[in-house]
Amino acid sequence: MYKWQINEPDASAVDALRRDTGLPPLICRILVSRGIADKEAADVFFNGTALSDPLTIKDMDKAASALAQAIEDGTRITVFGDYDCDGVTSTYMLVNYLQACGADVDWYIPTRDEGYGLDIPAIDLLKKRGTEMIVTVDTGMSAATEARYIKEQSMTLIITDHHQVPEEMPDAIAVVDPHRPDDTSPYKEFAGCGVALKLLMALETLTGGSADSIFTQYADMAALGTIADVVDIGGENRVIVREGLRLMENTENMGLNRLLLMSGWEEGTEITSSFIGYKISPKINAAGRIDTPAAAMETLLAETMNTATANALALCELNTRRKELGEAIAAQIDEQISRDPGLLDRRLLIVSGDGWQHGVIGLASGELLKKYGKPNIVITREGDTARGSARSVDGLNMFEMLESCSGLLLRHGGHPRAAGLTVETDRLGEFIEAAHAYCAERITGTCCNTLTADLEASPEDIDIAAIEPIANLEPFGEGNREPLFLLRGCVIRSKKAVKEGRSTSFGVSFGGKELRAVYSGMAFDAFPYAEGDTVDMIVTLMINEFRGERSISAFVRDMRYEGFRQERYLAAKTAYEDYRCGRVDPKLLVRMIPTDAERRQVYDILRTTRSLSKAEITADRADINCCKFGIILDIFEEFGIARRDIAKDTVGLLPVRAKVDLETSRVLERLRNPKG
Repeated sequence: MYKWQINEPDASAVDALRRDTGLPPLICRILVSRGIADKEAADVFFNGTALSDPLTIKDMDKAASALAQAIEDGTRITVFGDYDCDGVTSTYMLVNYLQACGADVDWYIPTRDEGYGLDIPAIDLLKKRGTEMIVTVDTGMSAATEARYIKEQSMTLIITDHHQVPEEMPDAIAVVDPHRPDDTSPYKEFAGCGVALKLLMALETLTGGSADSIFTQYADMAALGTIADVVDIGGENRVIVREGLRLMENTENMGLNRLLLMSGWEEGTEITSSFIGYKISPKINAAGRIDTPAAAMETLLAETMNTATANALALCELNTRRKELGEAIAAQIDEQISRDPGLLDRRLLIVSGDGWQHGVIGLASGELLKKYGKPNIVITREGDTARGSARSVDGLNMFEMLESCSGLLLRHGGHPRAAGLTVETDRLGEFIEAAHAYCAERITGTCCNTLTADLEASPEDIDIAAIEPIANLEPFGEGNREPLFLLRGCVIRSKKAVKEGRSTSFGVSFGGKELRAVYSGMAFDAFPYAEGDTVDMIVTLMINEFRGERSISAFVRDMRYEGFRQERYLAAKTAYEDYRCGRVDPKLLVRMIPTDAERRQVYDILRTTRSLSKAEITADRADINCCKFGIILDIFEEFGIARRDIAKDTVGLLPVRAKVDLETSRVLERLRNPKG
């Protein structure tokens, strides 16, 4: 369940932008909706800003000078990275450049079992290998203790990172991070690979070379890491991603080229940020998630086509394995929720299992968020310790929640929407209760994500000439998402199952325009709408070409019956969750008691559908809100009349051998006599 927000771009601002720029009307409406309301801002958006001087970043001069001296002196350098796609691409860029310079260089990326970032055992290992200088990429800002240890071992340290700066900054010969409080550089939102790219540009300039040539050589890798790390792709990141994607089409990196081709890219066609985000970065991430990040590094470092092909194929196989592990974890989570649907009654959903692959639980948490729209934590127990990965929505800052429980945790970190934790298994129960208590106290309503449409489209907007210029807004990503449009009052004309019934395709009439819509991930059997129904949809619009014919398709992000009462639904959903947890004001309980007529209506609805979500929507259309609907199902389950499985989205009537008197229900008794 999304909370819809529909932007309404100011008409006078749209007209002014159109007059000053000559841009198409629909593009002007999208830009104004996003706060780009004058010619200067539009020029910056489309043409980008020139990359700023790398030396404006604090300590960049120190880092470049120290590296140049280390190359000249033959110092043994180890590039220390992170196991995700951003870390791998950053590590590759620096290693490849230093090798080309003749440096004595190797690399080290810890596995997930070792944990994130610098640690003492890894430093000891590097010392034994002869490392004299460590250069971090995409990590290091939280390594104050390790930095001191490196100094004690008579080794030197350069840190390059893009994460937030802690109170104690590491002691190194250079700490390069645009987020430093004393940094005055003009742009802050780089991924780790963006900072690494800037370092290479600074180093090349210092040694008499061309920063532009370095950008051309490594922009493809920097674009890959930037997209994968889901950082904002405005400003300088937009320049990196836009040019990097263009250069990627002719990349000289054999491993990346093989990955592109194995993922469905055809030579001579454009590479989009969506293709990278959905097809390429997951394969590189898969190495660090379920095996070792070395598999990804070796693919990018491959020097022959045979090696590149074999390594790329191995990454594809690892990604397939990652999907299989994710599906297995999802099945176990579904089973837990089927056995104990009360897990979903609380504001925070917490599930756990033994031996779940900890590199995959973050993906499982993300899928739970999509499925239930609830903040959640997925925890795997691994002997004496347990690891958790969390995802959240508007209304709950997951990092702050973990901070409140820090006394129970061994480690934790992350962001408001995504975080991770490690806890002693013996204290896991304490942590779970503390987390629930925090959420119960601070969350007063149902948490849900907001889905924002750029504008409400008119039938006149459904035109190839109007939609085609949207491609000029690429590259899409965080901070510049693909435009979303509200289509209001669409009449469903036909529907069919696609992708073996896992998705639904349907035709609609929109103000006289005929349009094909696809709802990916909406199982055909659960699709609640019938031919002739009138619905509102938030969609992306795309031009398709088939046998020489061009047409517009709508890809559905969310849809509802026309006239859906959003605030009423959310209030009722909150009331039901509160009721299940015993938190409802007794004075309100009487208003939640379903009538006999409402119970009969729900019974009749269950005769016609096996989909729980479809039954709920049908009940809402019959003016039975989701709170009463849930209570009626509680009553039916009490008497063995019906059974629901929330995880599988099923509900069905059960055979009843004897007549029952629903008025004797314990559920009704609790509603009528809350103090009894």
